[in-house]
Amino acid sequence: IVEEGNINEFIKINNWDYNYSYIASRYFIEEAKRKYPSIKYFIDIHRDSVTKEYSTAIINDISYAKVLFVVGLDHDNYKGNLDFANNVNNRLINGISKGIIKKSGPNVNGIYNQDISSNALLIEVGGYQNKIDEVYNTIDVLANTLKEVINEN
Repeated sequence: IVEEGNINEFIKINNWDYNYSYIASRYFIEEAKRKYPSIKYFIDIHRDSVTKEYSTAIINDISYAKVLFVVGLDHDNYKGNLDFANNVNNRLINGISKGIIKKSGPNVNGIYNQDISSNALLIEVGGYQNKIDEVYNTIDVLANTLKEVINEN
């Protein structure tokens, strides 16, 4: 299931600013959980704010947008999410991933709506300078890797 709701519009309607993005996206997640209670995996895809030199990998003459997994530690489900991120990260083609960053503590979100499931990922794909073909190349690899991991569970 792909969420097609417009989070920016939802924020605007509620007179919120960007800092309320995760509150807004949580509304859509909870709605999807109510509508489809059998959902087991939640994947939140973003793009990073880094430049192309830090967000691109060239492997066998193919250009990819690098991925970064973000795991919030300020909730009870973080261990399952960290295991999920590690499992996917360790199977990706060498060089595509920038690894896993763990976030917690003051002045950090630390949750990222990952408290809704122990199978929740936040994945930053590429940066603002990546070309769409680089993102597609990565999404193809990432989707196949996610399929492998999910099919094993």
